[in-house]
Amino acid sequence: MVGQTKVVFFDLGETLVTQNIEDNMVTRNALREISPILPKRVSPEKLFELYREGYKINEAIRSRHHVEIPIQVWMRQLLERIIEDNPSDQLVKKAIKIIVKARAANAVAFDDADSTLSKLSRRDVKLGIISNVSSHEVAMGILDNVKLTKYFDEVVTSASVGIRKPDPGIFRYALMQFKARPEEAVMVGDSEMHDIGGGYIAGLKTVLVDRRQRVETSLADDRFNSLHEAAKELESL
Repeated sequence: MVGQTKVVFFDLGETLVTQNIEDNMVTRNALREISPILPKRVSPEKLFELYREGYKINEAIRSRHHVEIPIQVWMRQLLERIIEDNPSDQLVKKAIKIIVKARAANAVAFDDADSTLSKLSRRDVKLGIISNVSSHEVAMGILDNVKLTKYFDEVVTSASVGIRKPDPGIFRYALMQFKARPEEAVMVGDSEMHDIGGGYIAGLKTVLVDRRQRVETSLADDRFNSLHEAAKELESL
């Protein structure tokens, strides 16, 4: 990897940051906040049930076709099912604002994220994010809240591009932002399918950060149990 790398891309969730409470609880709390602004009374339990039904359908489409369903779309779908009517634009915007705020506020950076990015930022290499997320604002809010925004030259999300990892399209788009060739870039992430498999297909070098040691075999060029362990290798790029 030495001497050729122009840009290092990082996945966001479970690579740089995690949720400080269980993901379903983040959603439940946000839906409780949305409940009072609805034009009809719906119990929090029913709200979550409808959310889960919609999520299951959309996730199948996203996973099968590697396309993103933006928060603006699935939130409108959810509200239509909840109130059994066409929601106003104002209601959709308010609900999205609540979801974005909740998801950003409940994210925390891993202990080794800042130190690793700080070391890399002092070298002659650009840093970018490639993240599967239905809201670009969520990704930016998370980075701002955990004070990591300053390290990144570009934040590429499936919400903004419309394509999800592991489709090579999102990697090619990200490379284009840096005017870099695949062999000049590295993808660092926790997902064997999305980050490593996708990066491999797109022609990038890959580094697996398997914090929970869930991956038995990997296509990654290098694998580590933490960013702290990966830092030395990443610094040598």
